[in-house]
Amino acid sequence: MGNKKKGKNSNYKISFDKQEAADKRKNRIILIVGILISALVLGGIIAAIVISSNDPDVGGDGGPQAPDVTPYGIHYVEMDFGDFGKVVIKVDGDAAPITARNFMELVEDGFYDGLTIFRAQEGFVIQGGKDDEADLTPIVGEFSSNGYTNNISHLRGVISMARTDDPDSATSQFFITLHDQAKYSLDGKYAAFGYVVEGMDVVDDVAEALMESPSSGYMGFVDDSDAITIISVKKIDYQK
Repeated sequence: MGNKKKGKNSNYKISFDKQEAADKRKNRIILIVGILISALVLGGIIAAIVISSNDPDVGGDGGPQAPDVTPYGIHYVEMDFGDFGKVVIKVDGDAAPITARNFMELVEDGFYDGLTIFRAQEGFVIQGGKDDEADLTPIVGEFSSNGYTNNISHLRGVISMARTDDPDSATSQFFITLHDQAKYSLDGKYAAFGYVVEGMDVVDDVAEALMESPSSGYMGFVDDSDAITIISVKKIDYQK
C-alpha cells in the first residue's frame, strides 16, 4: 500500500511539475510576444522617422535642407570615347531631378573630361567617372528604397549613379547597363537618370575592350593603366 501511495503521489508530483512547467512556458511566451510587439512598434516609429527624413517635403527651420526636386527637364550629352566613338545620352531631369541636375552641373564644369571607364562586368554594367581627388558633395539617392519615386527601370542602355552602401552617397561615378537583366538587382536601389539614345555599340565596344584587359578582375574592375579614357562629356542640342 505504501508503495502504491508513494507512486500515486509521485504521479501527482509529475503532473504538477508538468503544469508548473506549462505555466512557465506560457508566461515566457507571453513575455516574448510582448517584447516582439514593443519592438515592432518602436521599429515602426524609427522607420517613419527615417522615411520622413528622406521625404522631399521635409525641411525648413530646425531640420535638414530639403533637396530641390523641381522637374529639371530633358537634356542631352555627348560622351566622346576617342577611337571607340561617341555616345549620346538623354538625361531625364523630370524622372530624377536631383541626380540629373548634379550630373549636368558636372558636365558643364568639364568634370568628366579626361576621366575613365574603369569597370566592365559582362551582362551587367560599365562604370566610370571617378576622381579620387575631387571634393564633391553627395546627393540624395532618388530611388524607391530611399523614399523617392523613380520610374526609370535599369534596362539595357540606362545610365545610373554608382554609390556606396549609404543610399545618399552618390557624387560623380555613373554606370551604363549592358543588359535588361540588370533591372532585377538595380531597380529601386540606384538612381537611374537617363538613356543611351545613340552609340550603344560604342558602349559595347568599350565593355569588350575592358573585359579583355589582362588586369580585368573581380566584378570587372581594371587597373588604371587599362582604363578607357573619356575624352569629353558635353551638353549638346539633339534632334531625334
